[in-house]
Amino acid sequence: MSRSKFSQRYCGYCNKPTRMELMGEMATSPEKAWCRCTRCHHMTLINAKEMQAVADAGLDGAPATTYTPELTFKVGEAIFHSEWNDRGKVLSKVRTSSGSQAIIVSFEKEGQKTLIENLQ
Repeated sequence: MSRSKFSQRYCGYCNKPTRMELMGEMATSPEKAWCRCTRCHHMTLINAKEMQAVADAGLDGAPATTYTPELTFKVGEAIFHSEWNDRGKVLSKVRTSSGSQAIIVSFEKEGQKTLIENLQ
């Protein structure tokens, strides 16, 4: 069984790729596991081997850059947020309504967050 509690999967109920929370193994069949969508809370039964493969594809041992708003980051870069004590991966870059730059980061514990970058 996977040691990670969350993994990125497609939710058939809300029709979006979303973060799924591992709820536990099925009592009568240990090769199957329940997971729940963190958006709609819909539960689905999946293969435990599938869950392990998805968990292994997450953040590997790559060195992470400590986040500060003054730095600029690249898409795919691993970052560490010291206040949250959490690692994440930069998914995309956006421009805010005020004209400043921001990054969208998928954190292991905190989920998806938008952070300011290149603050002058």
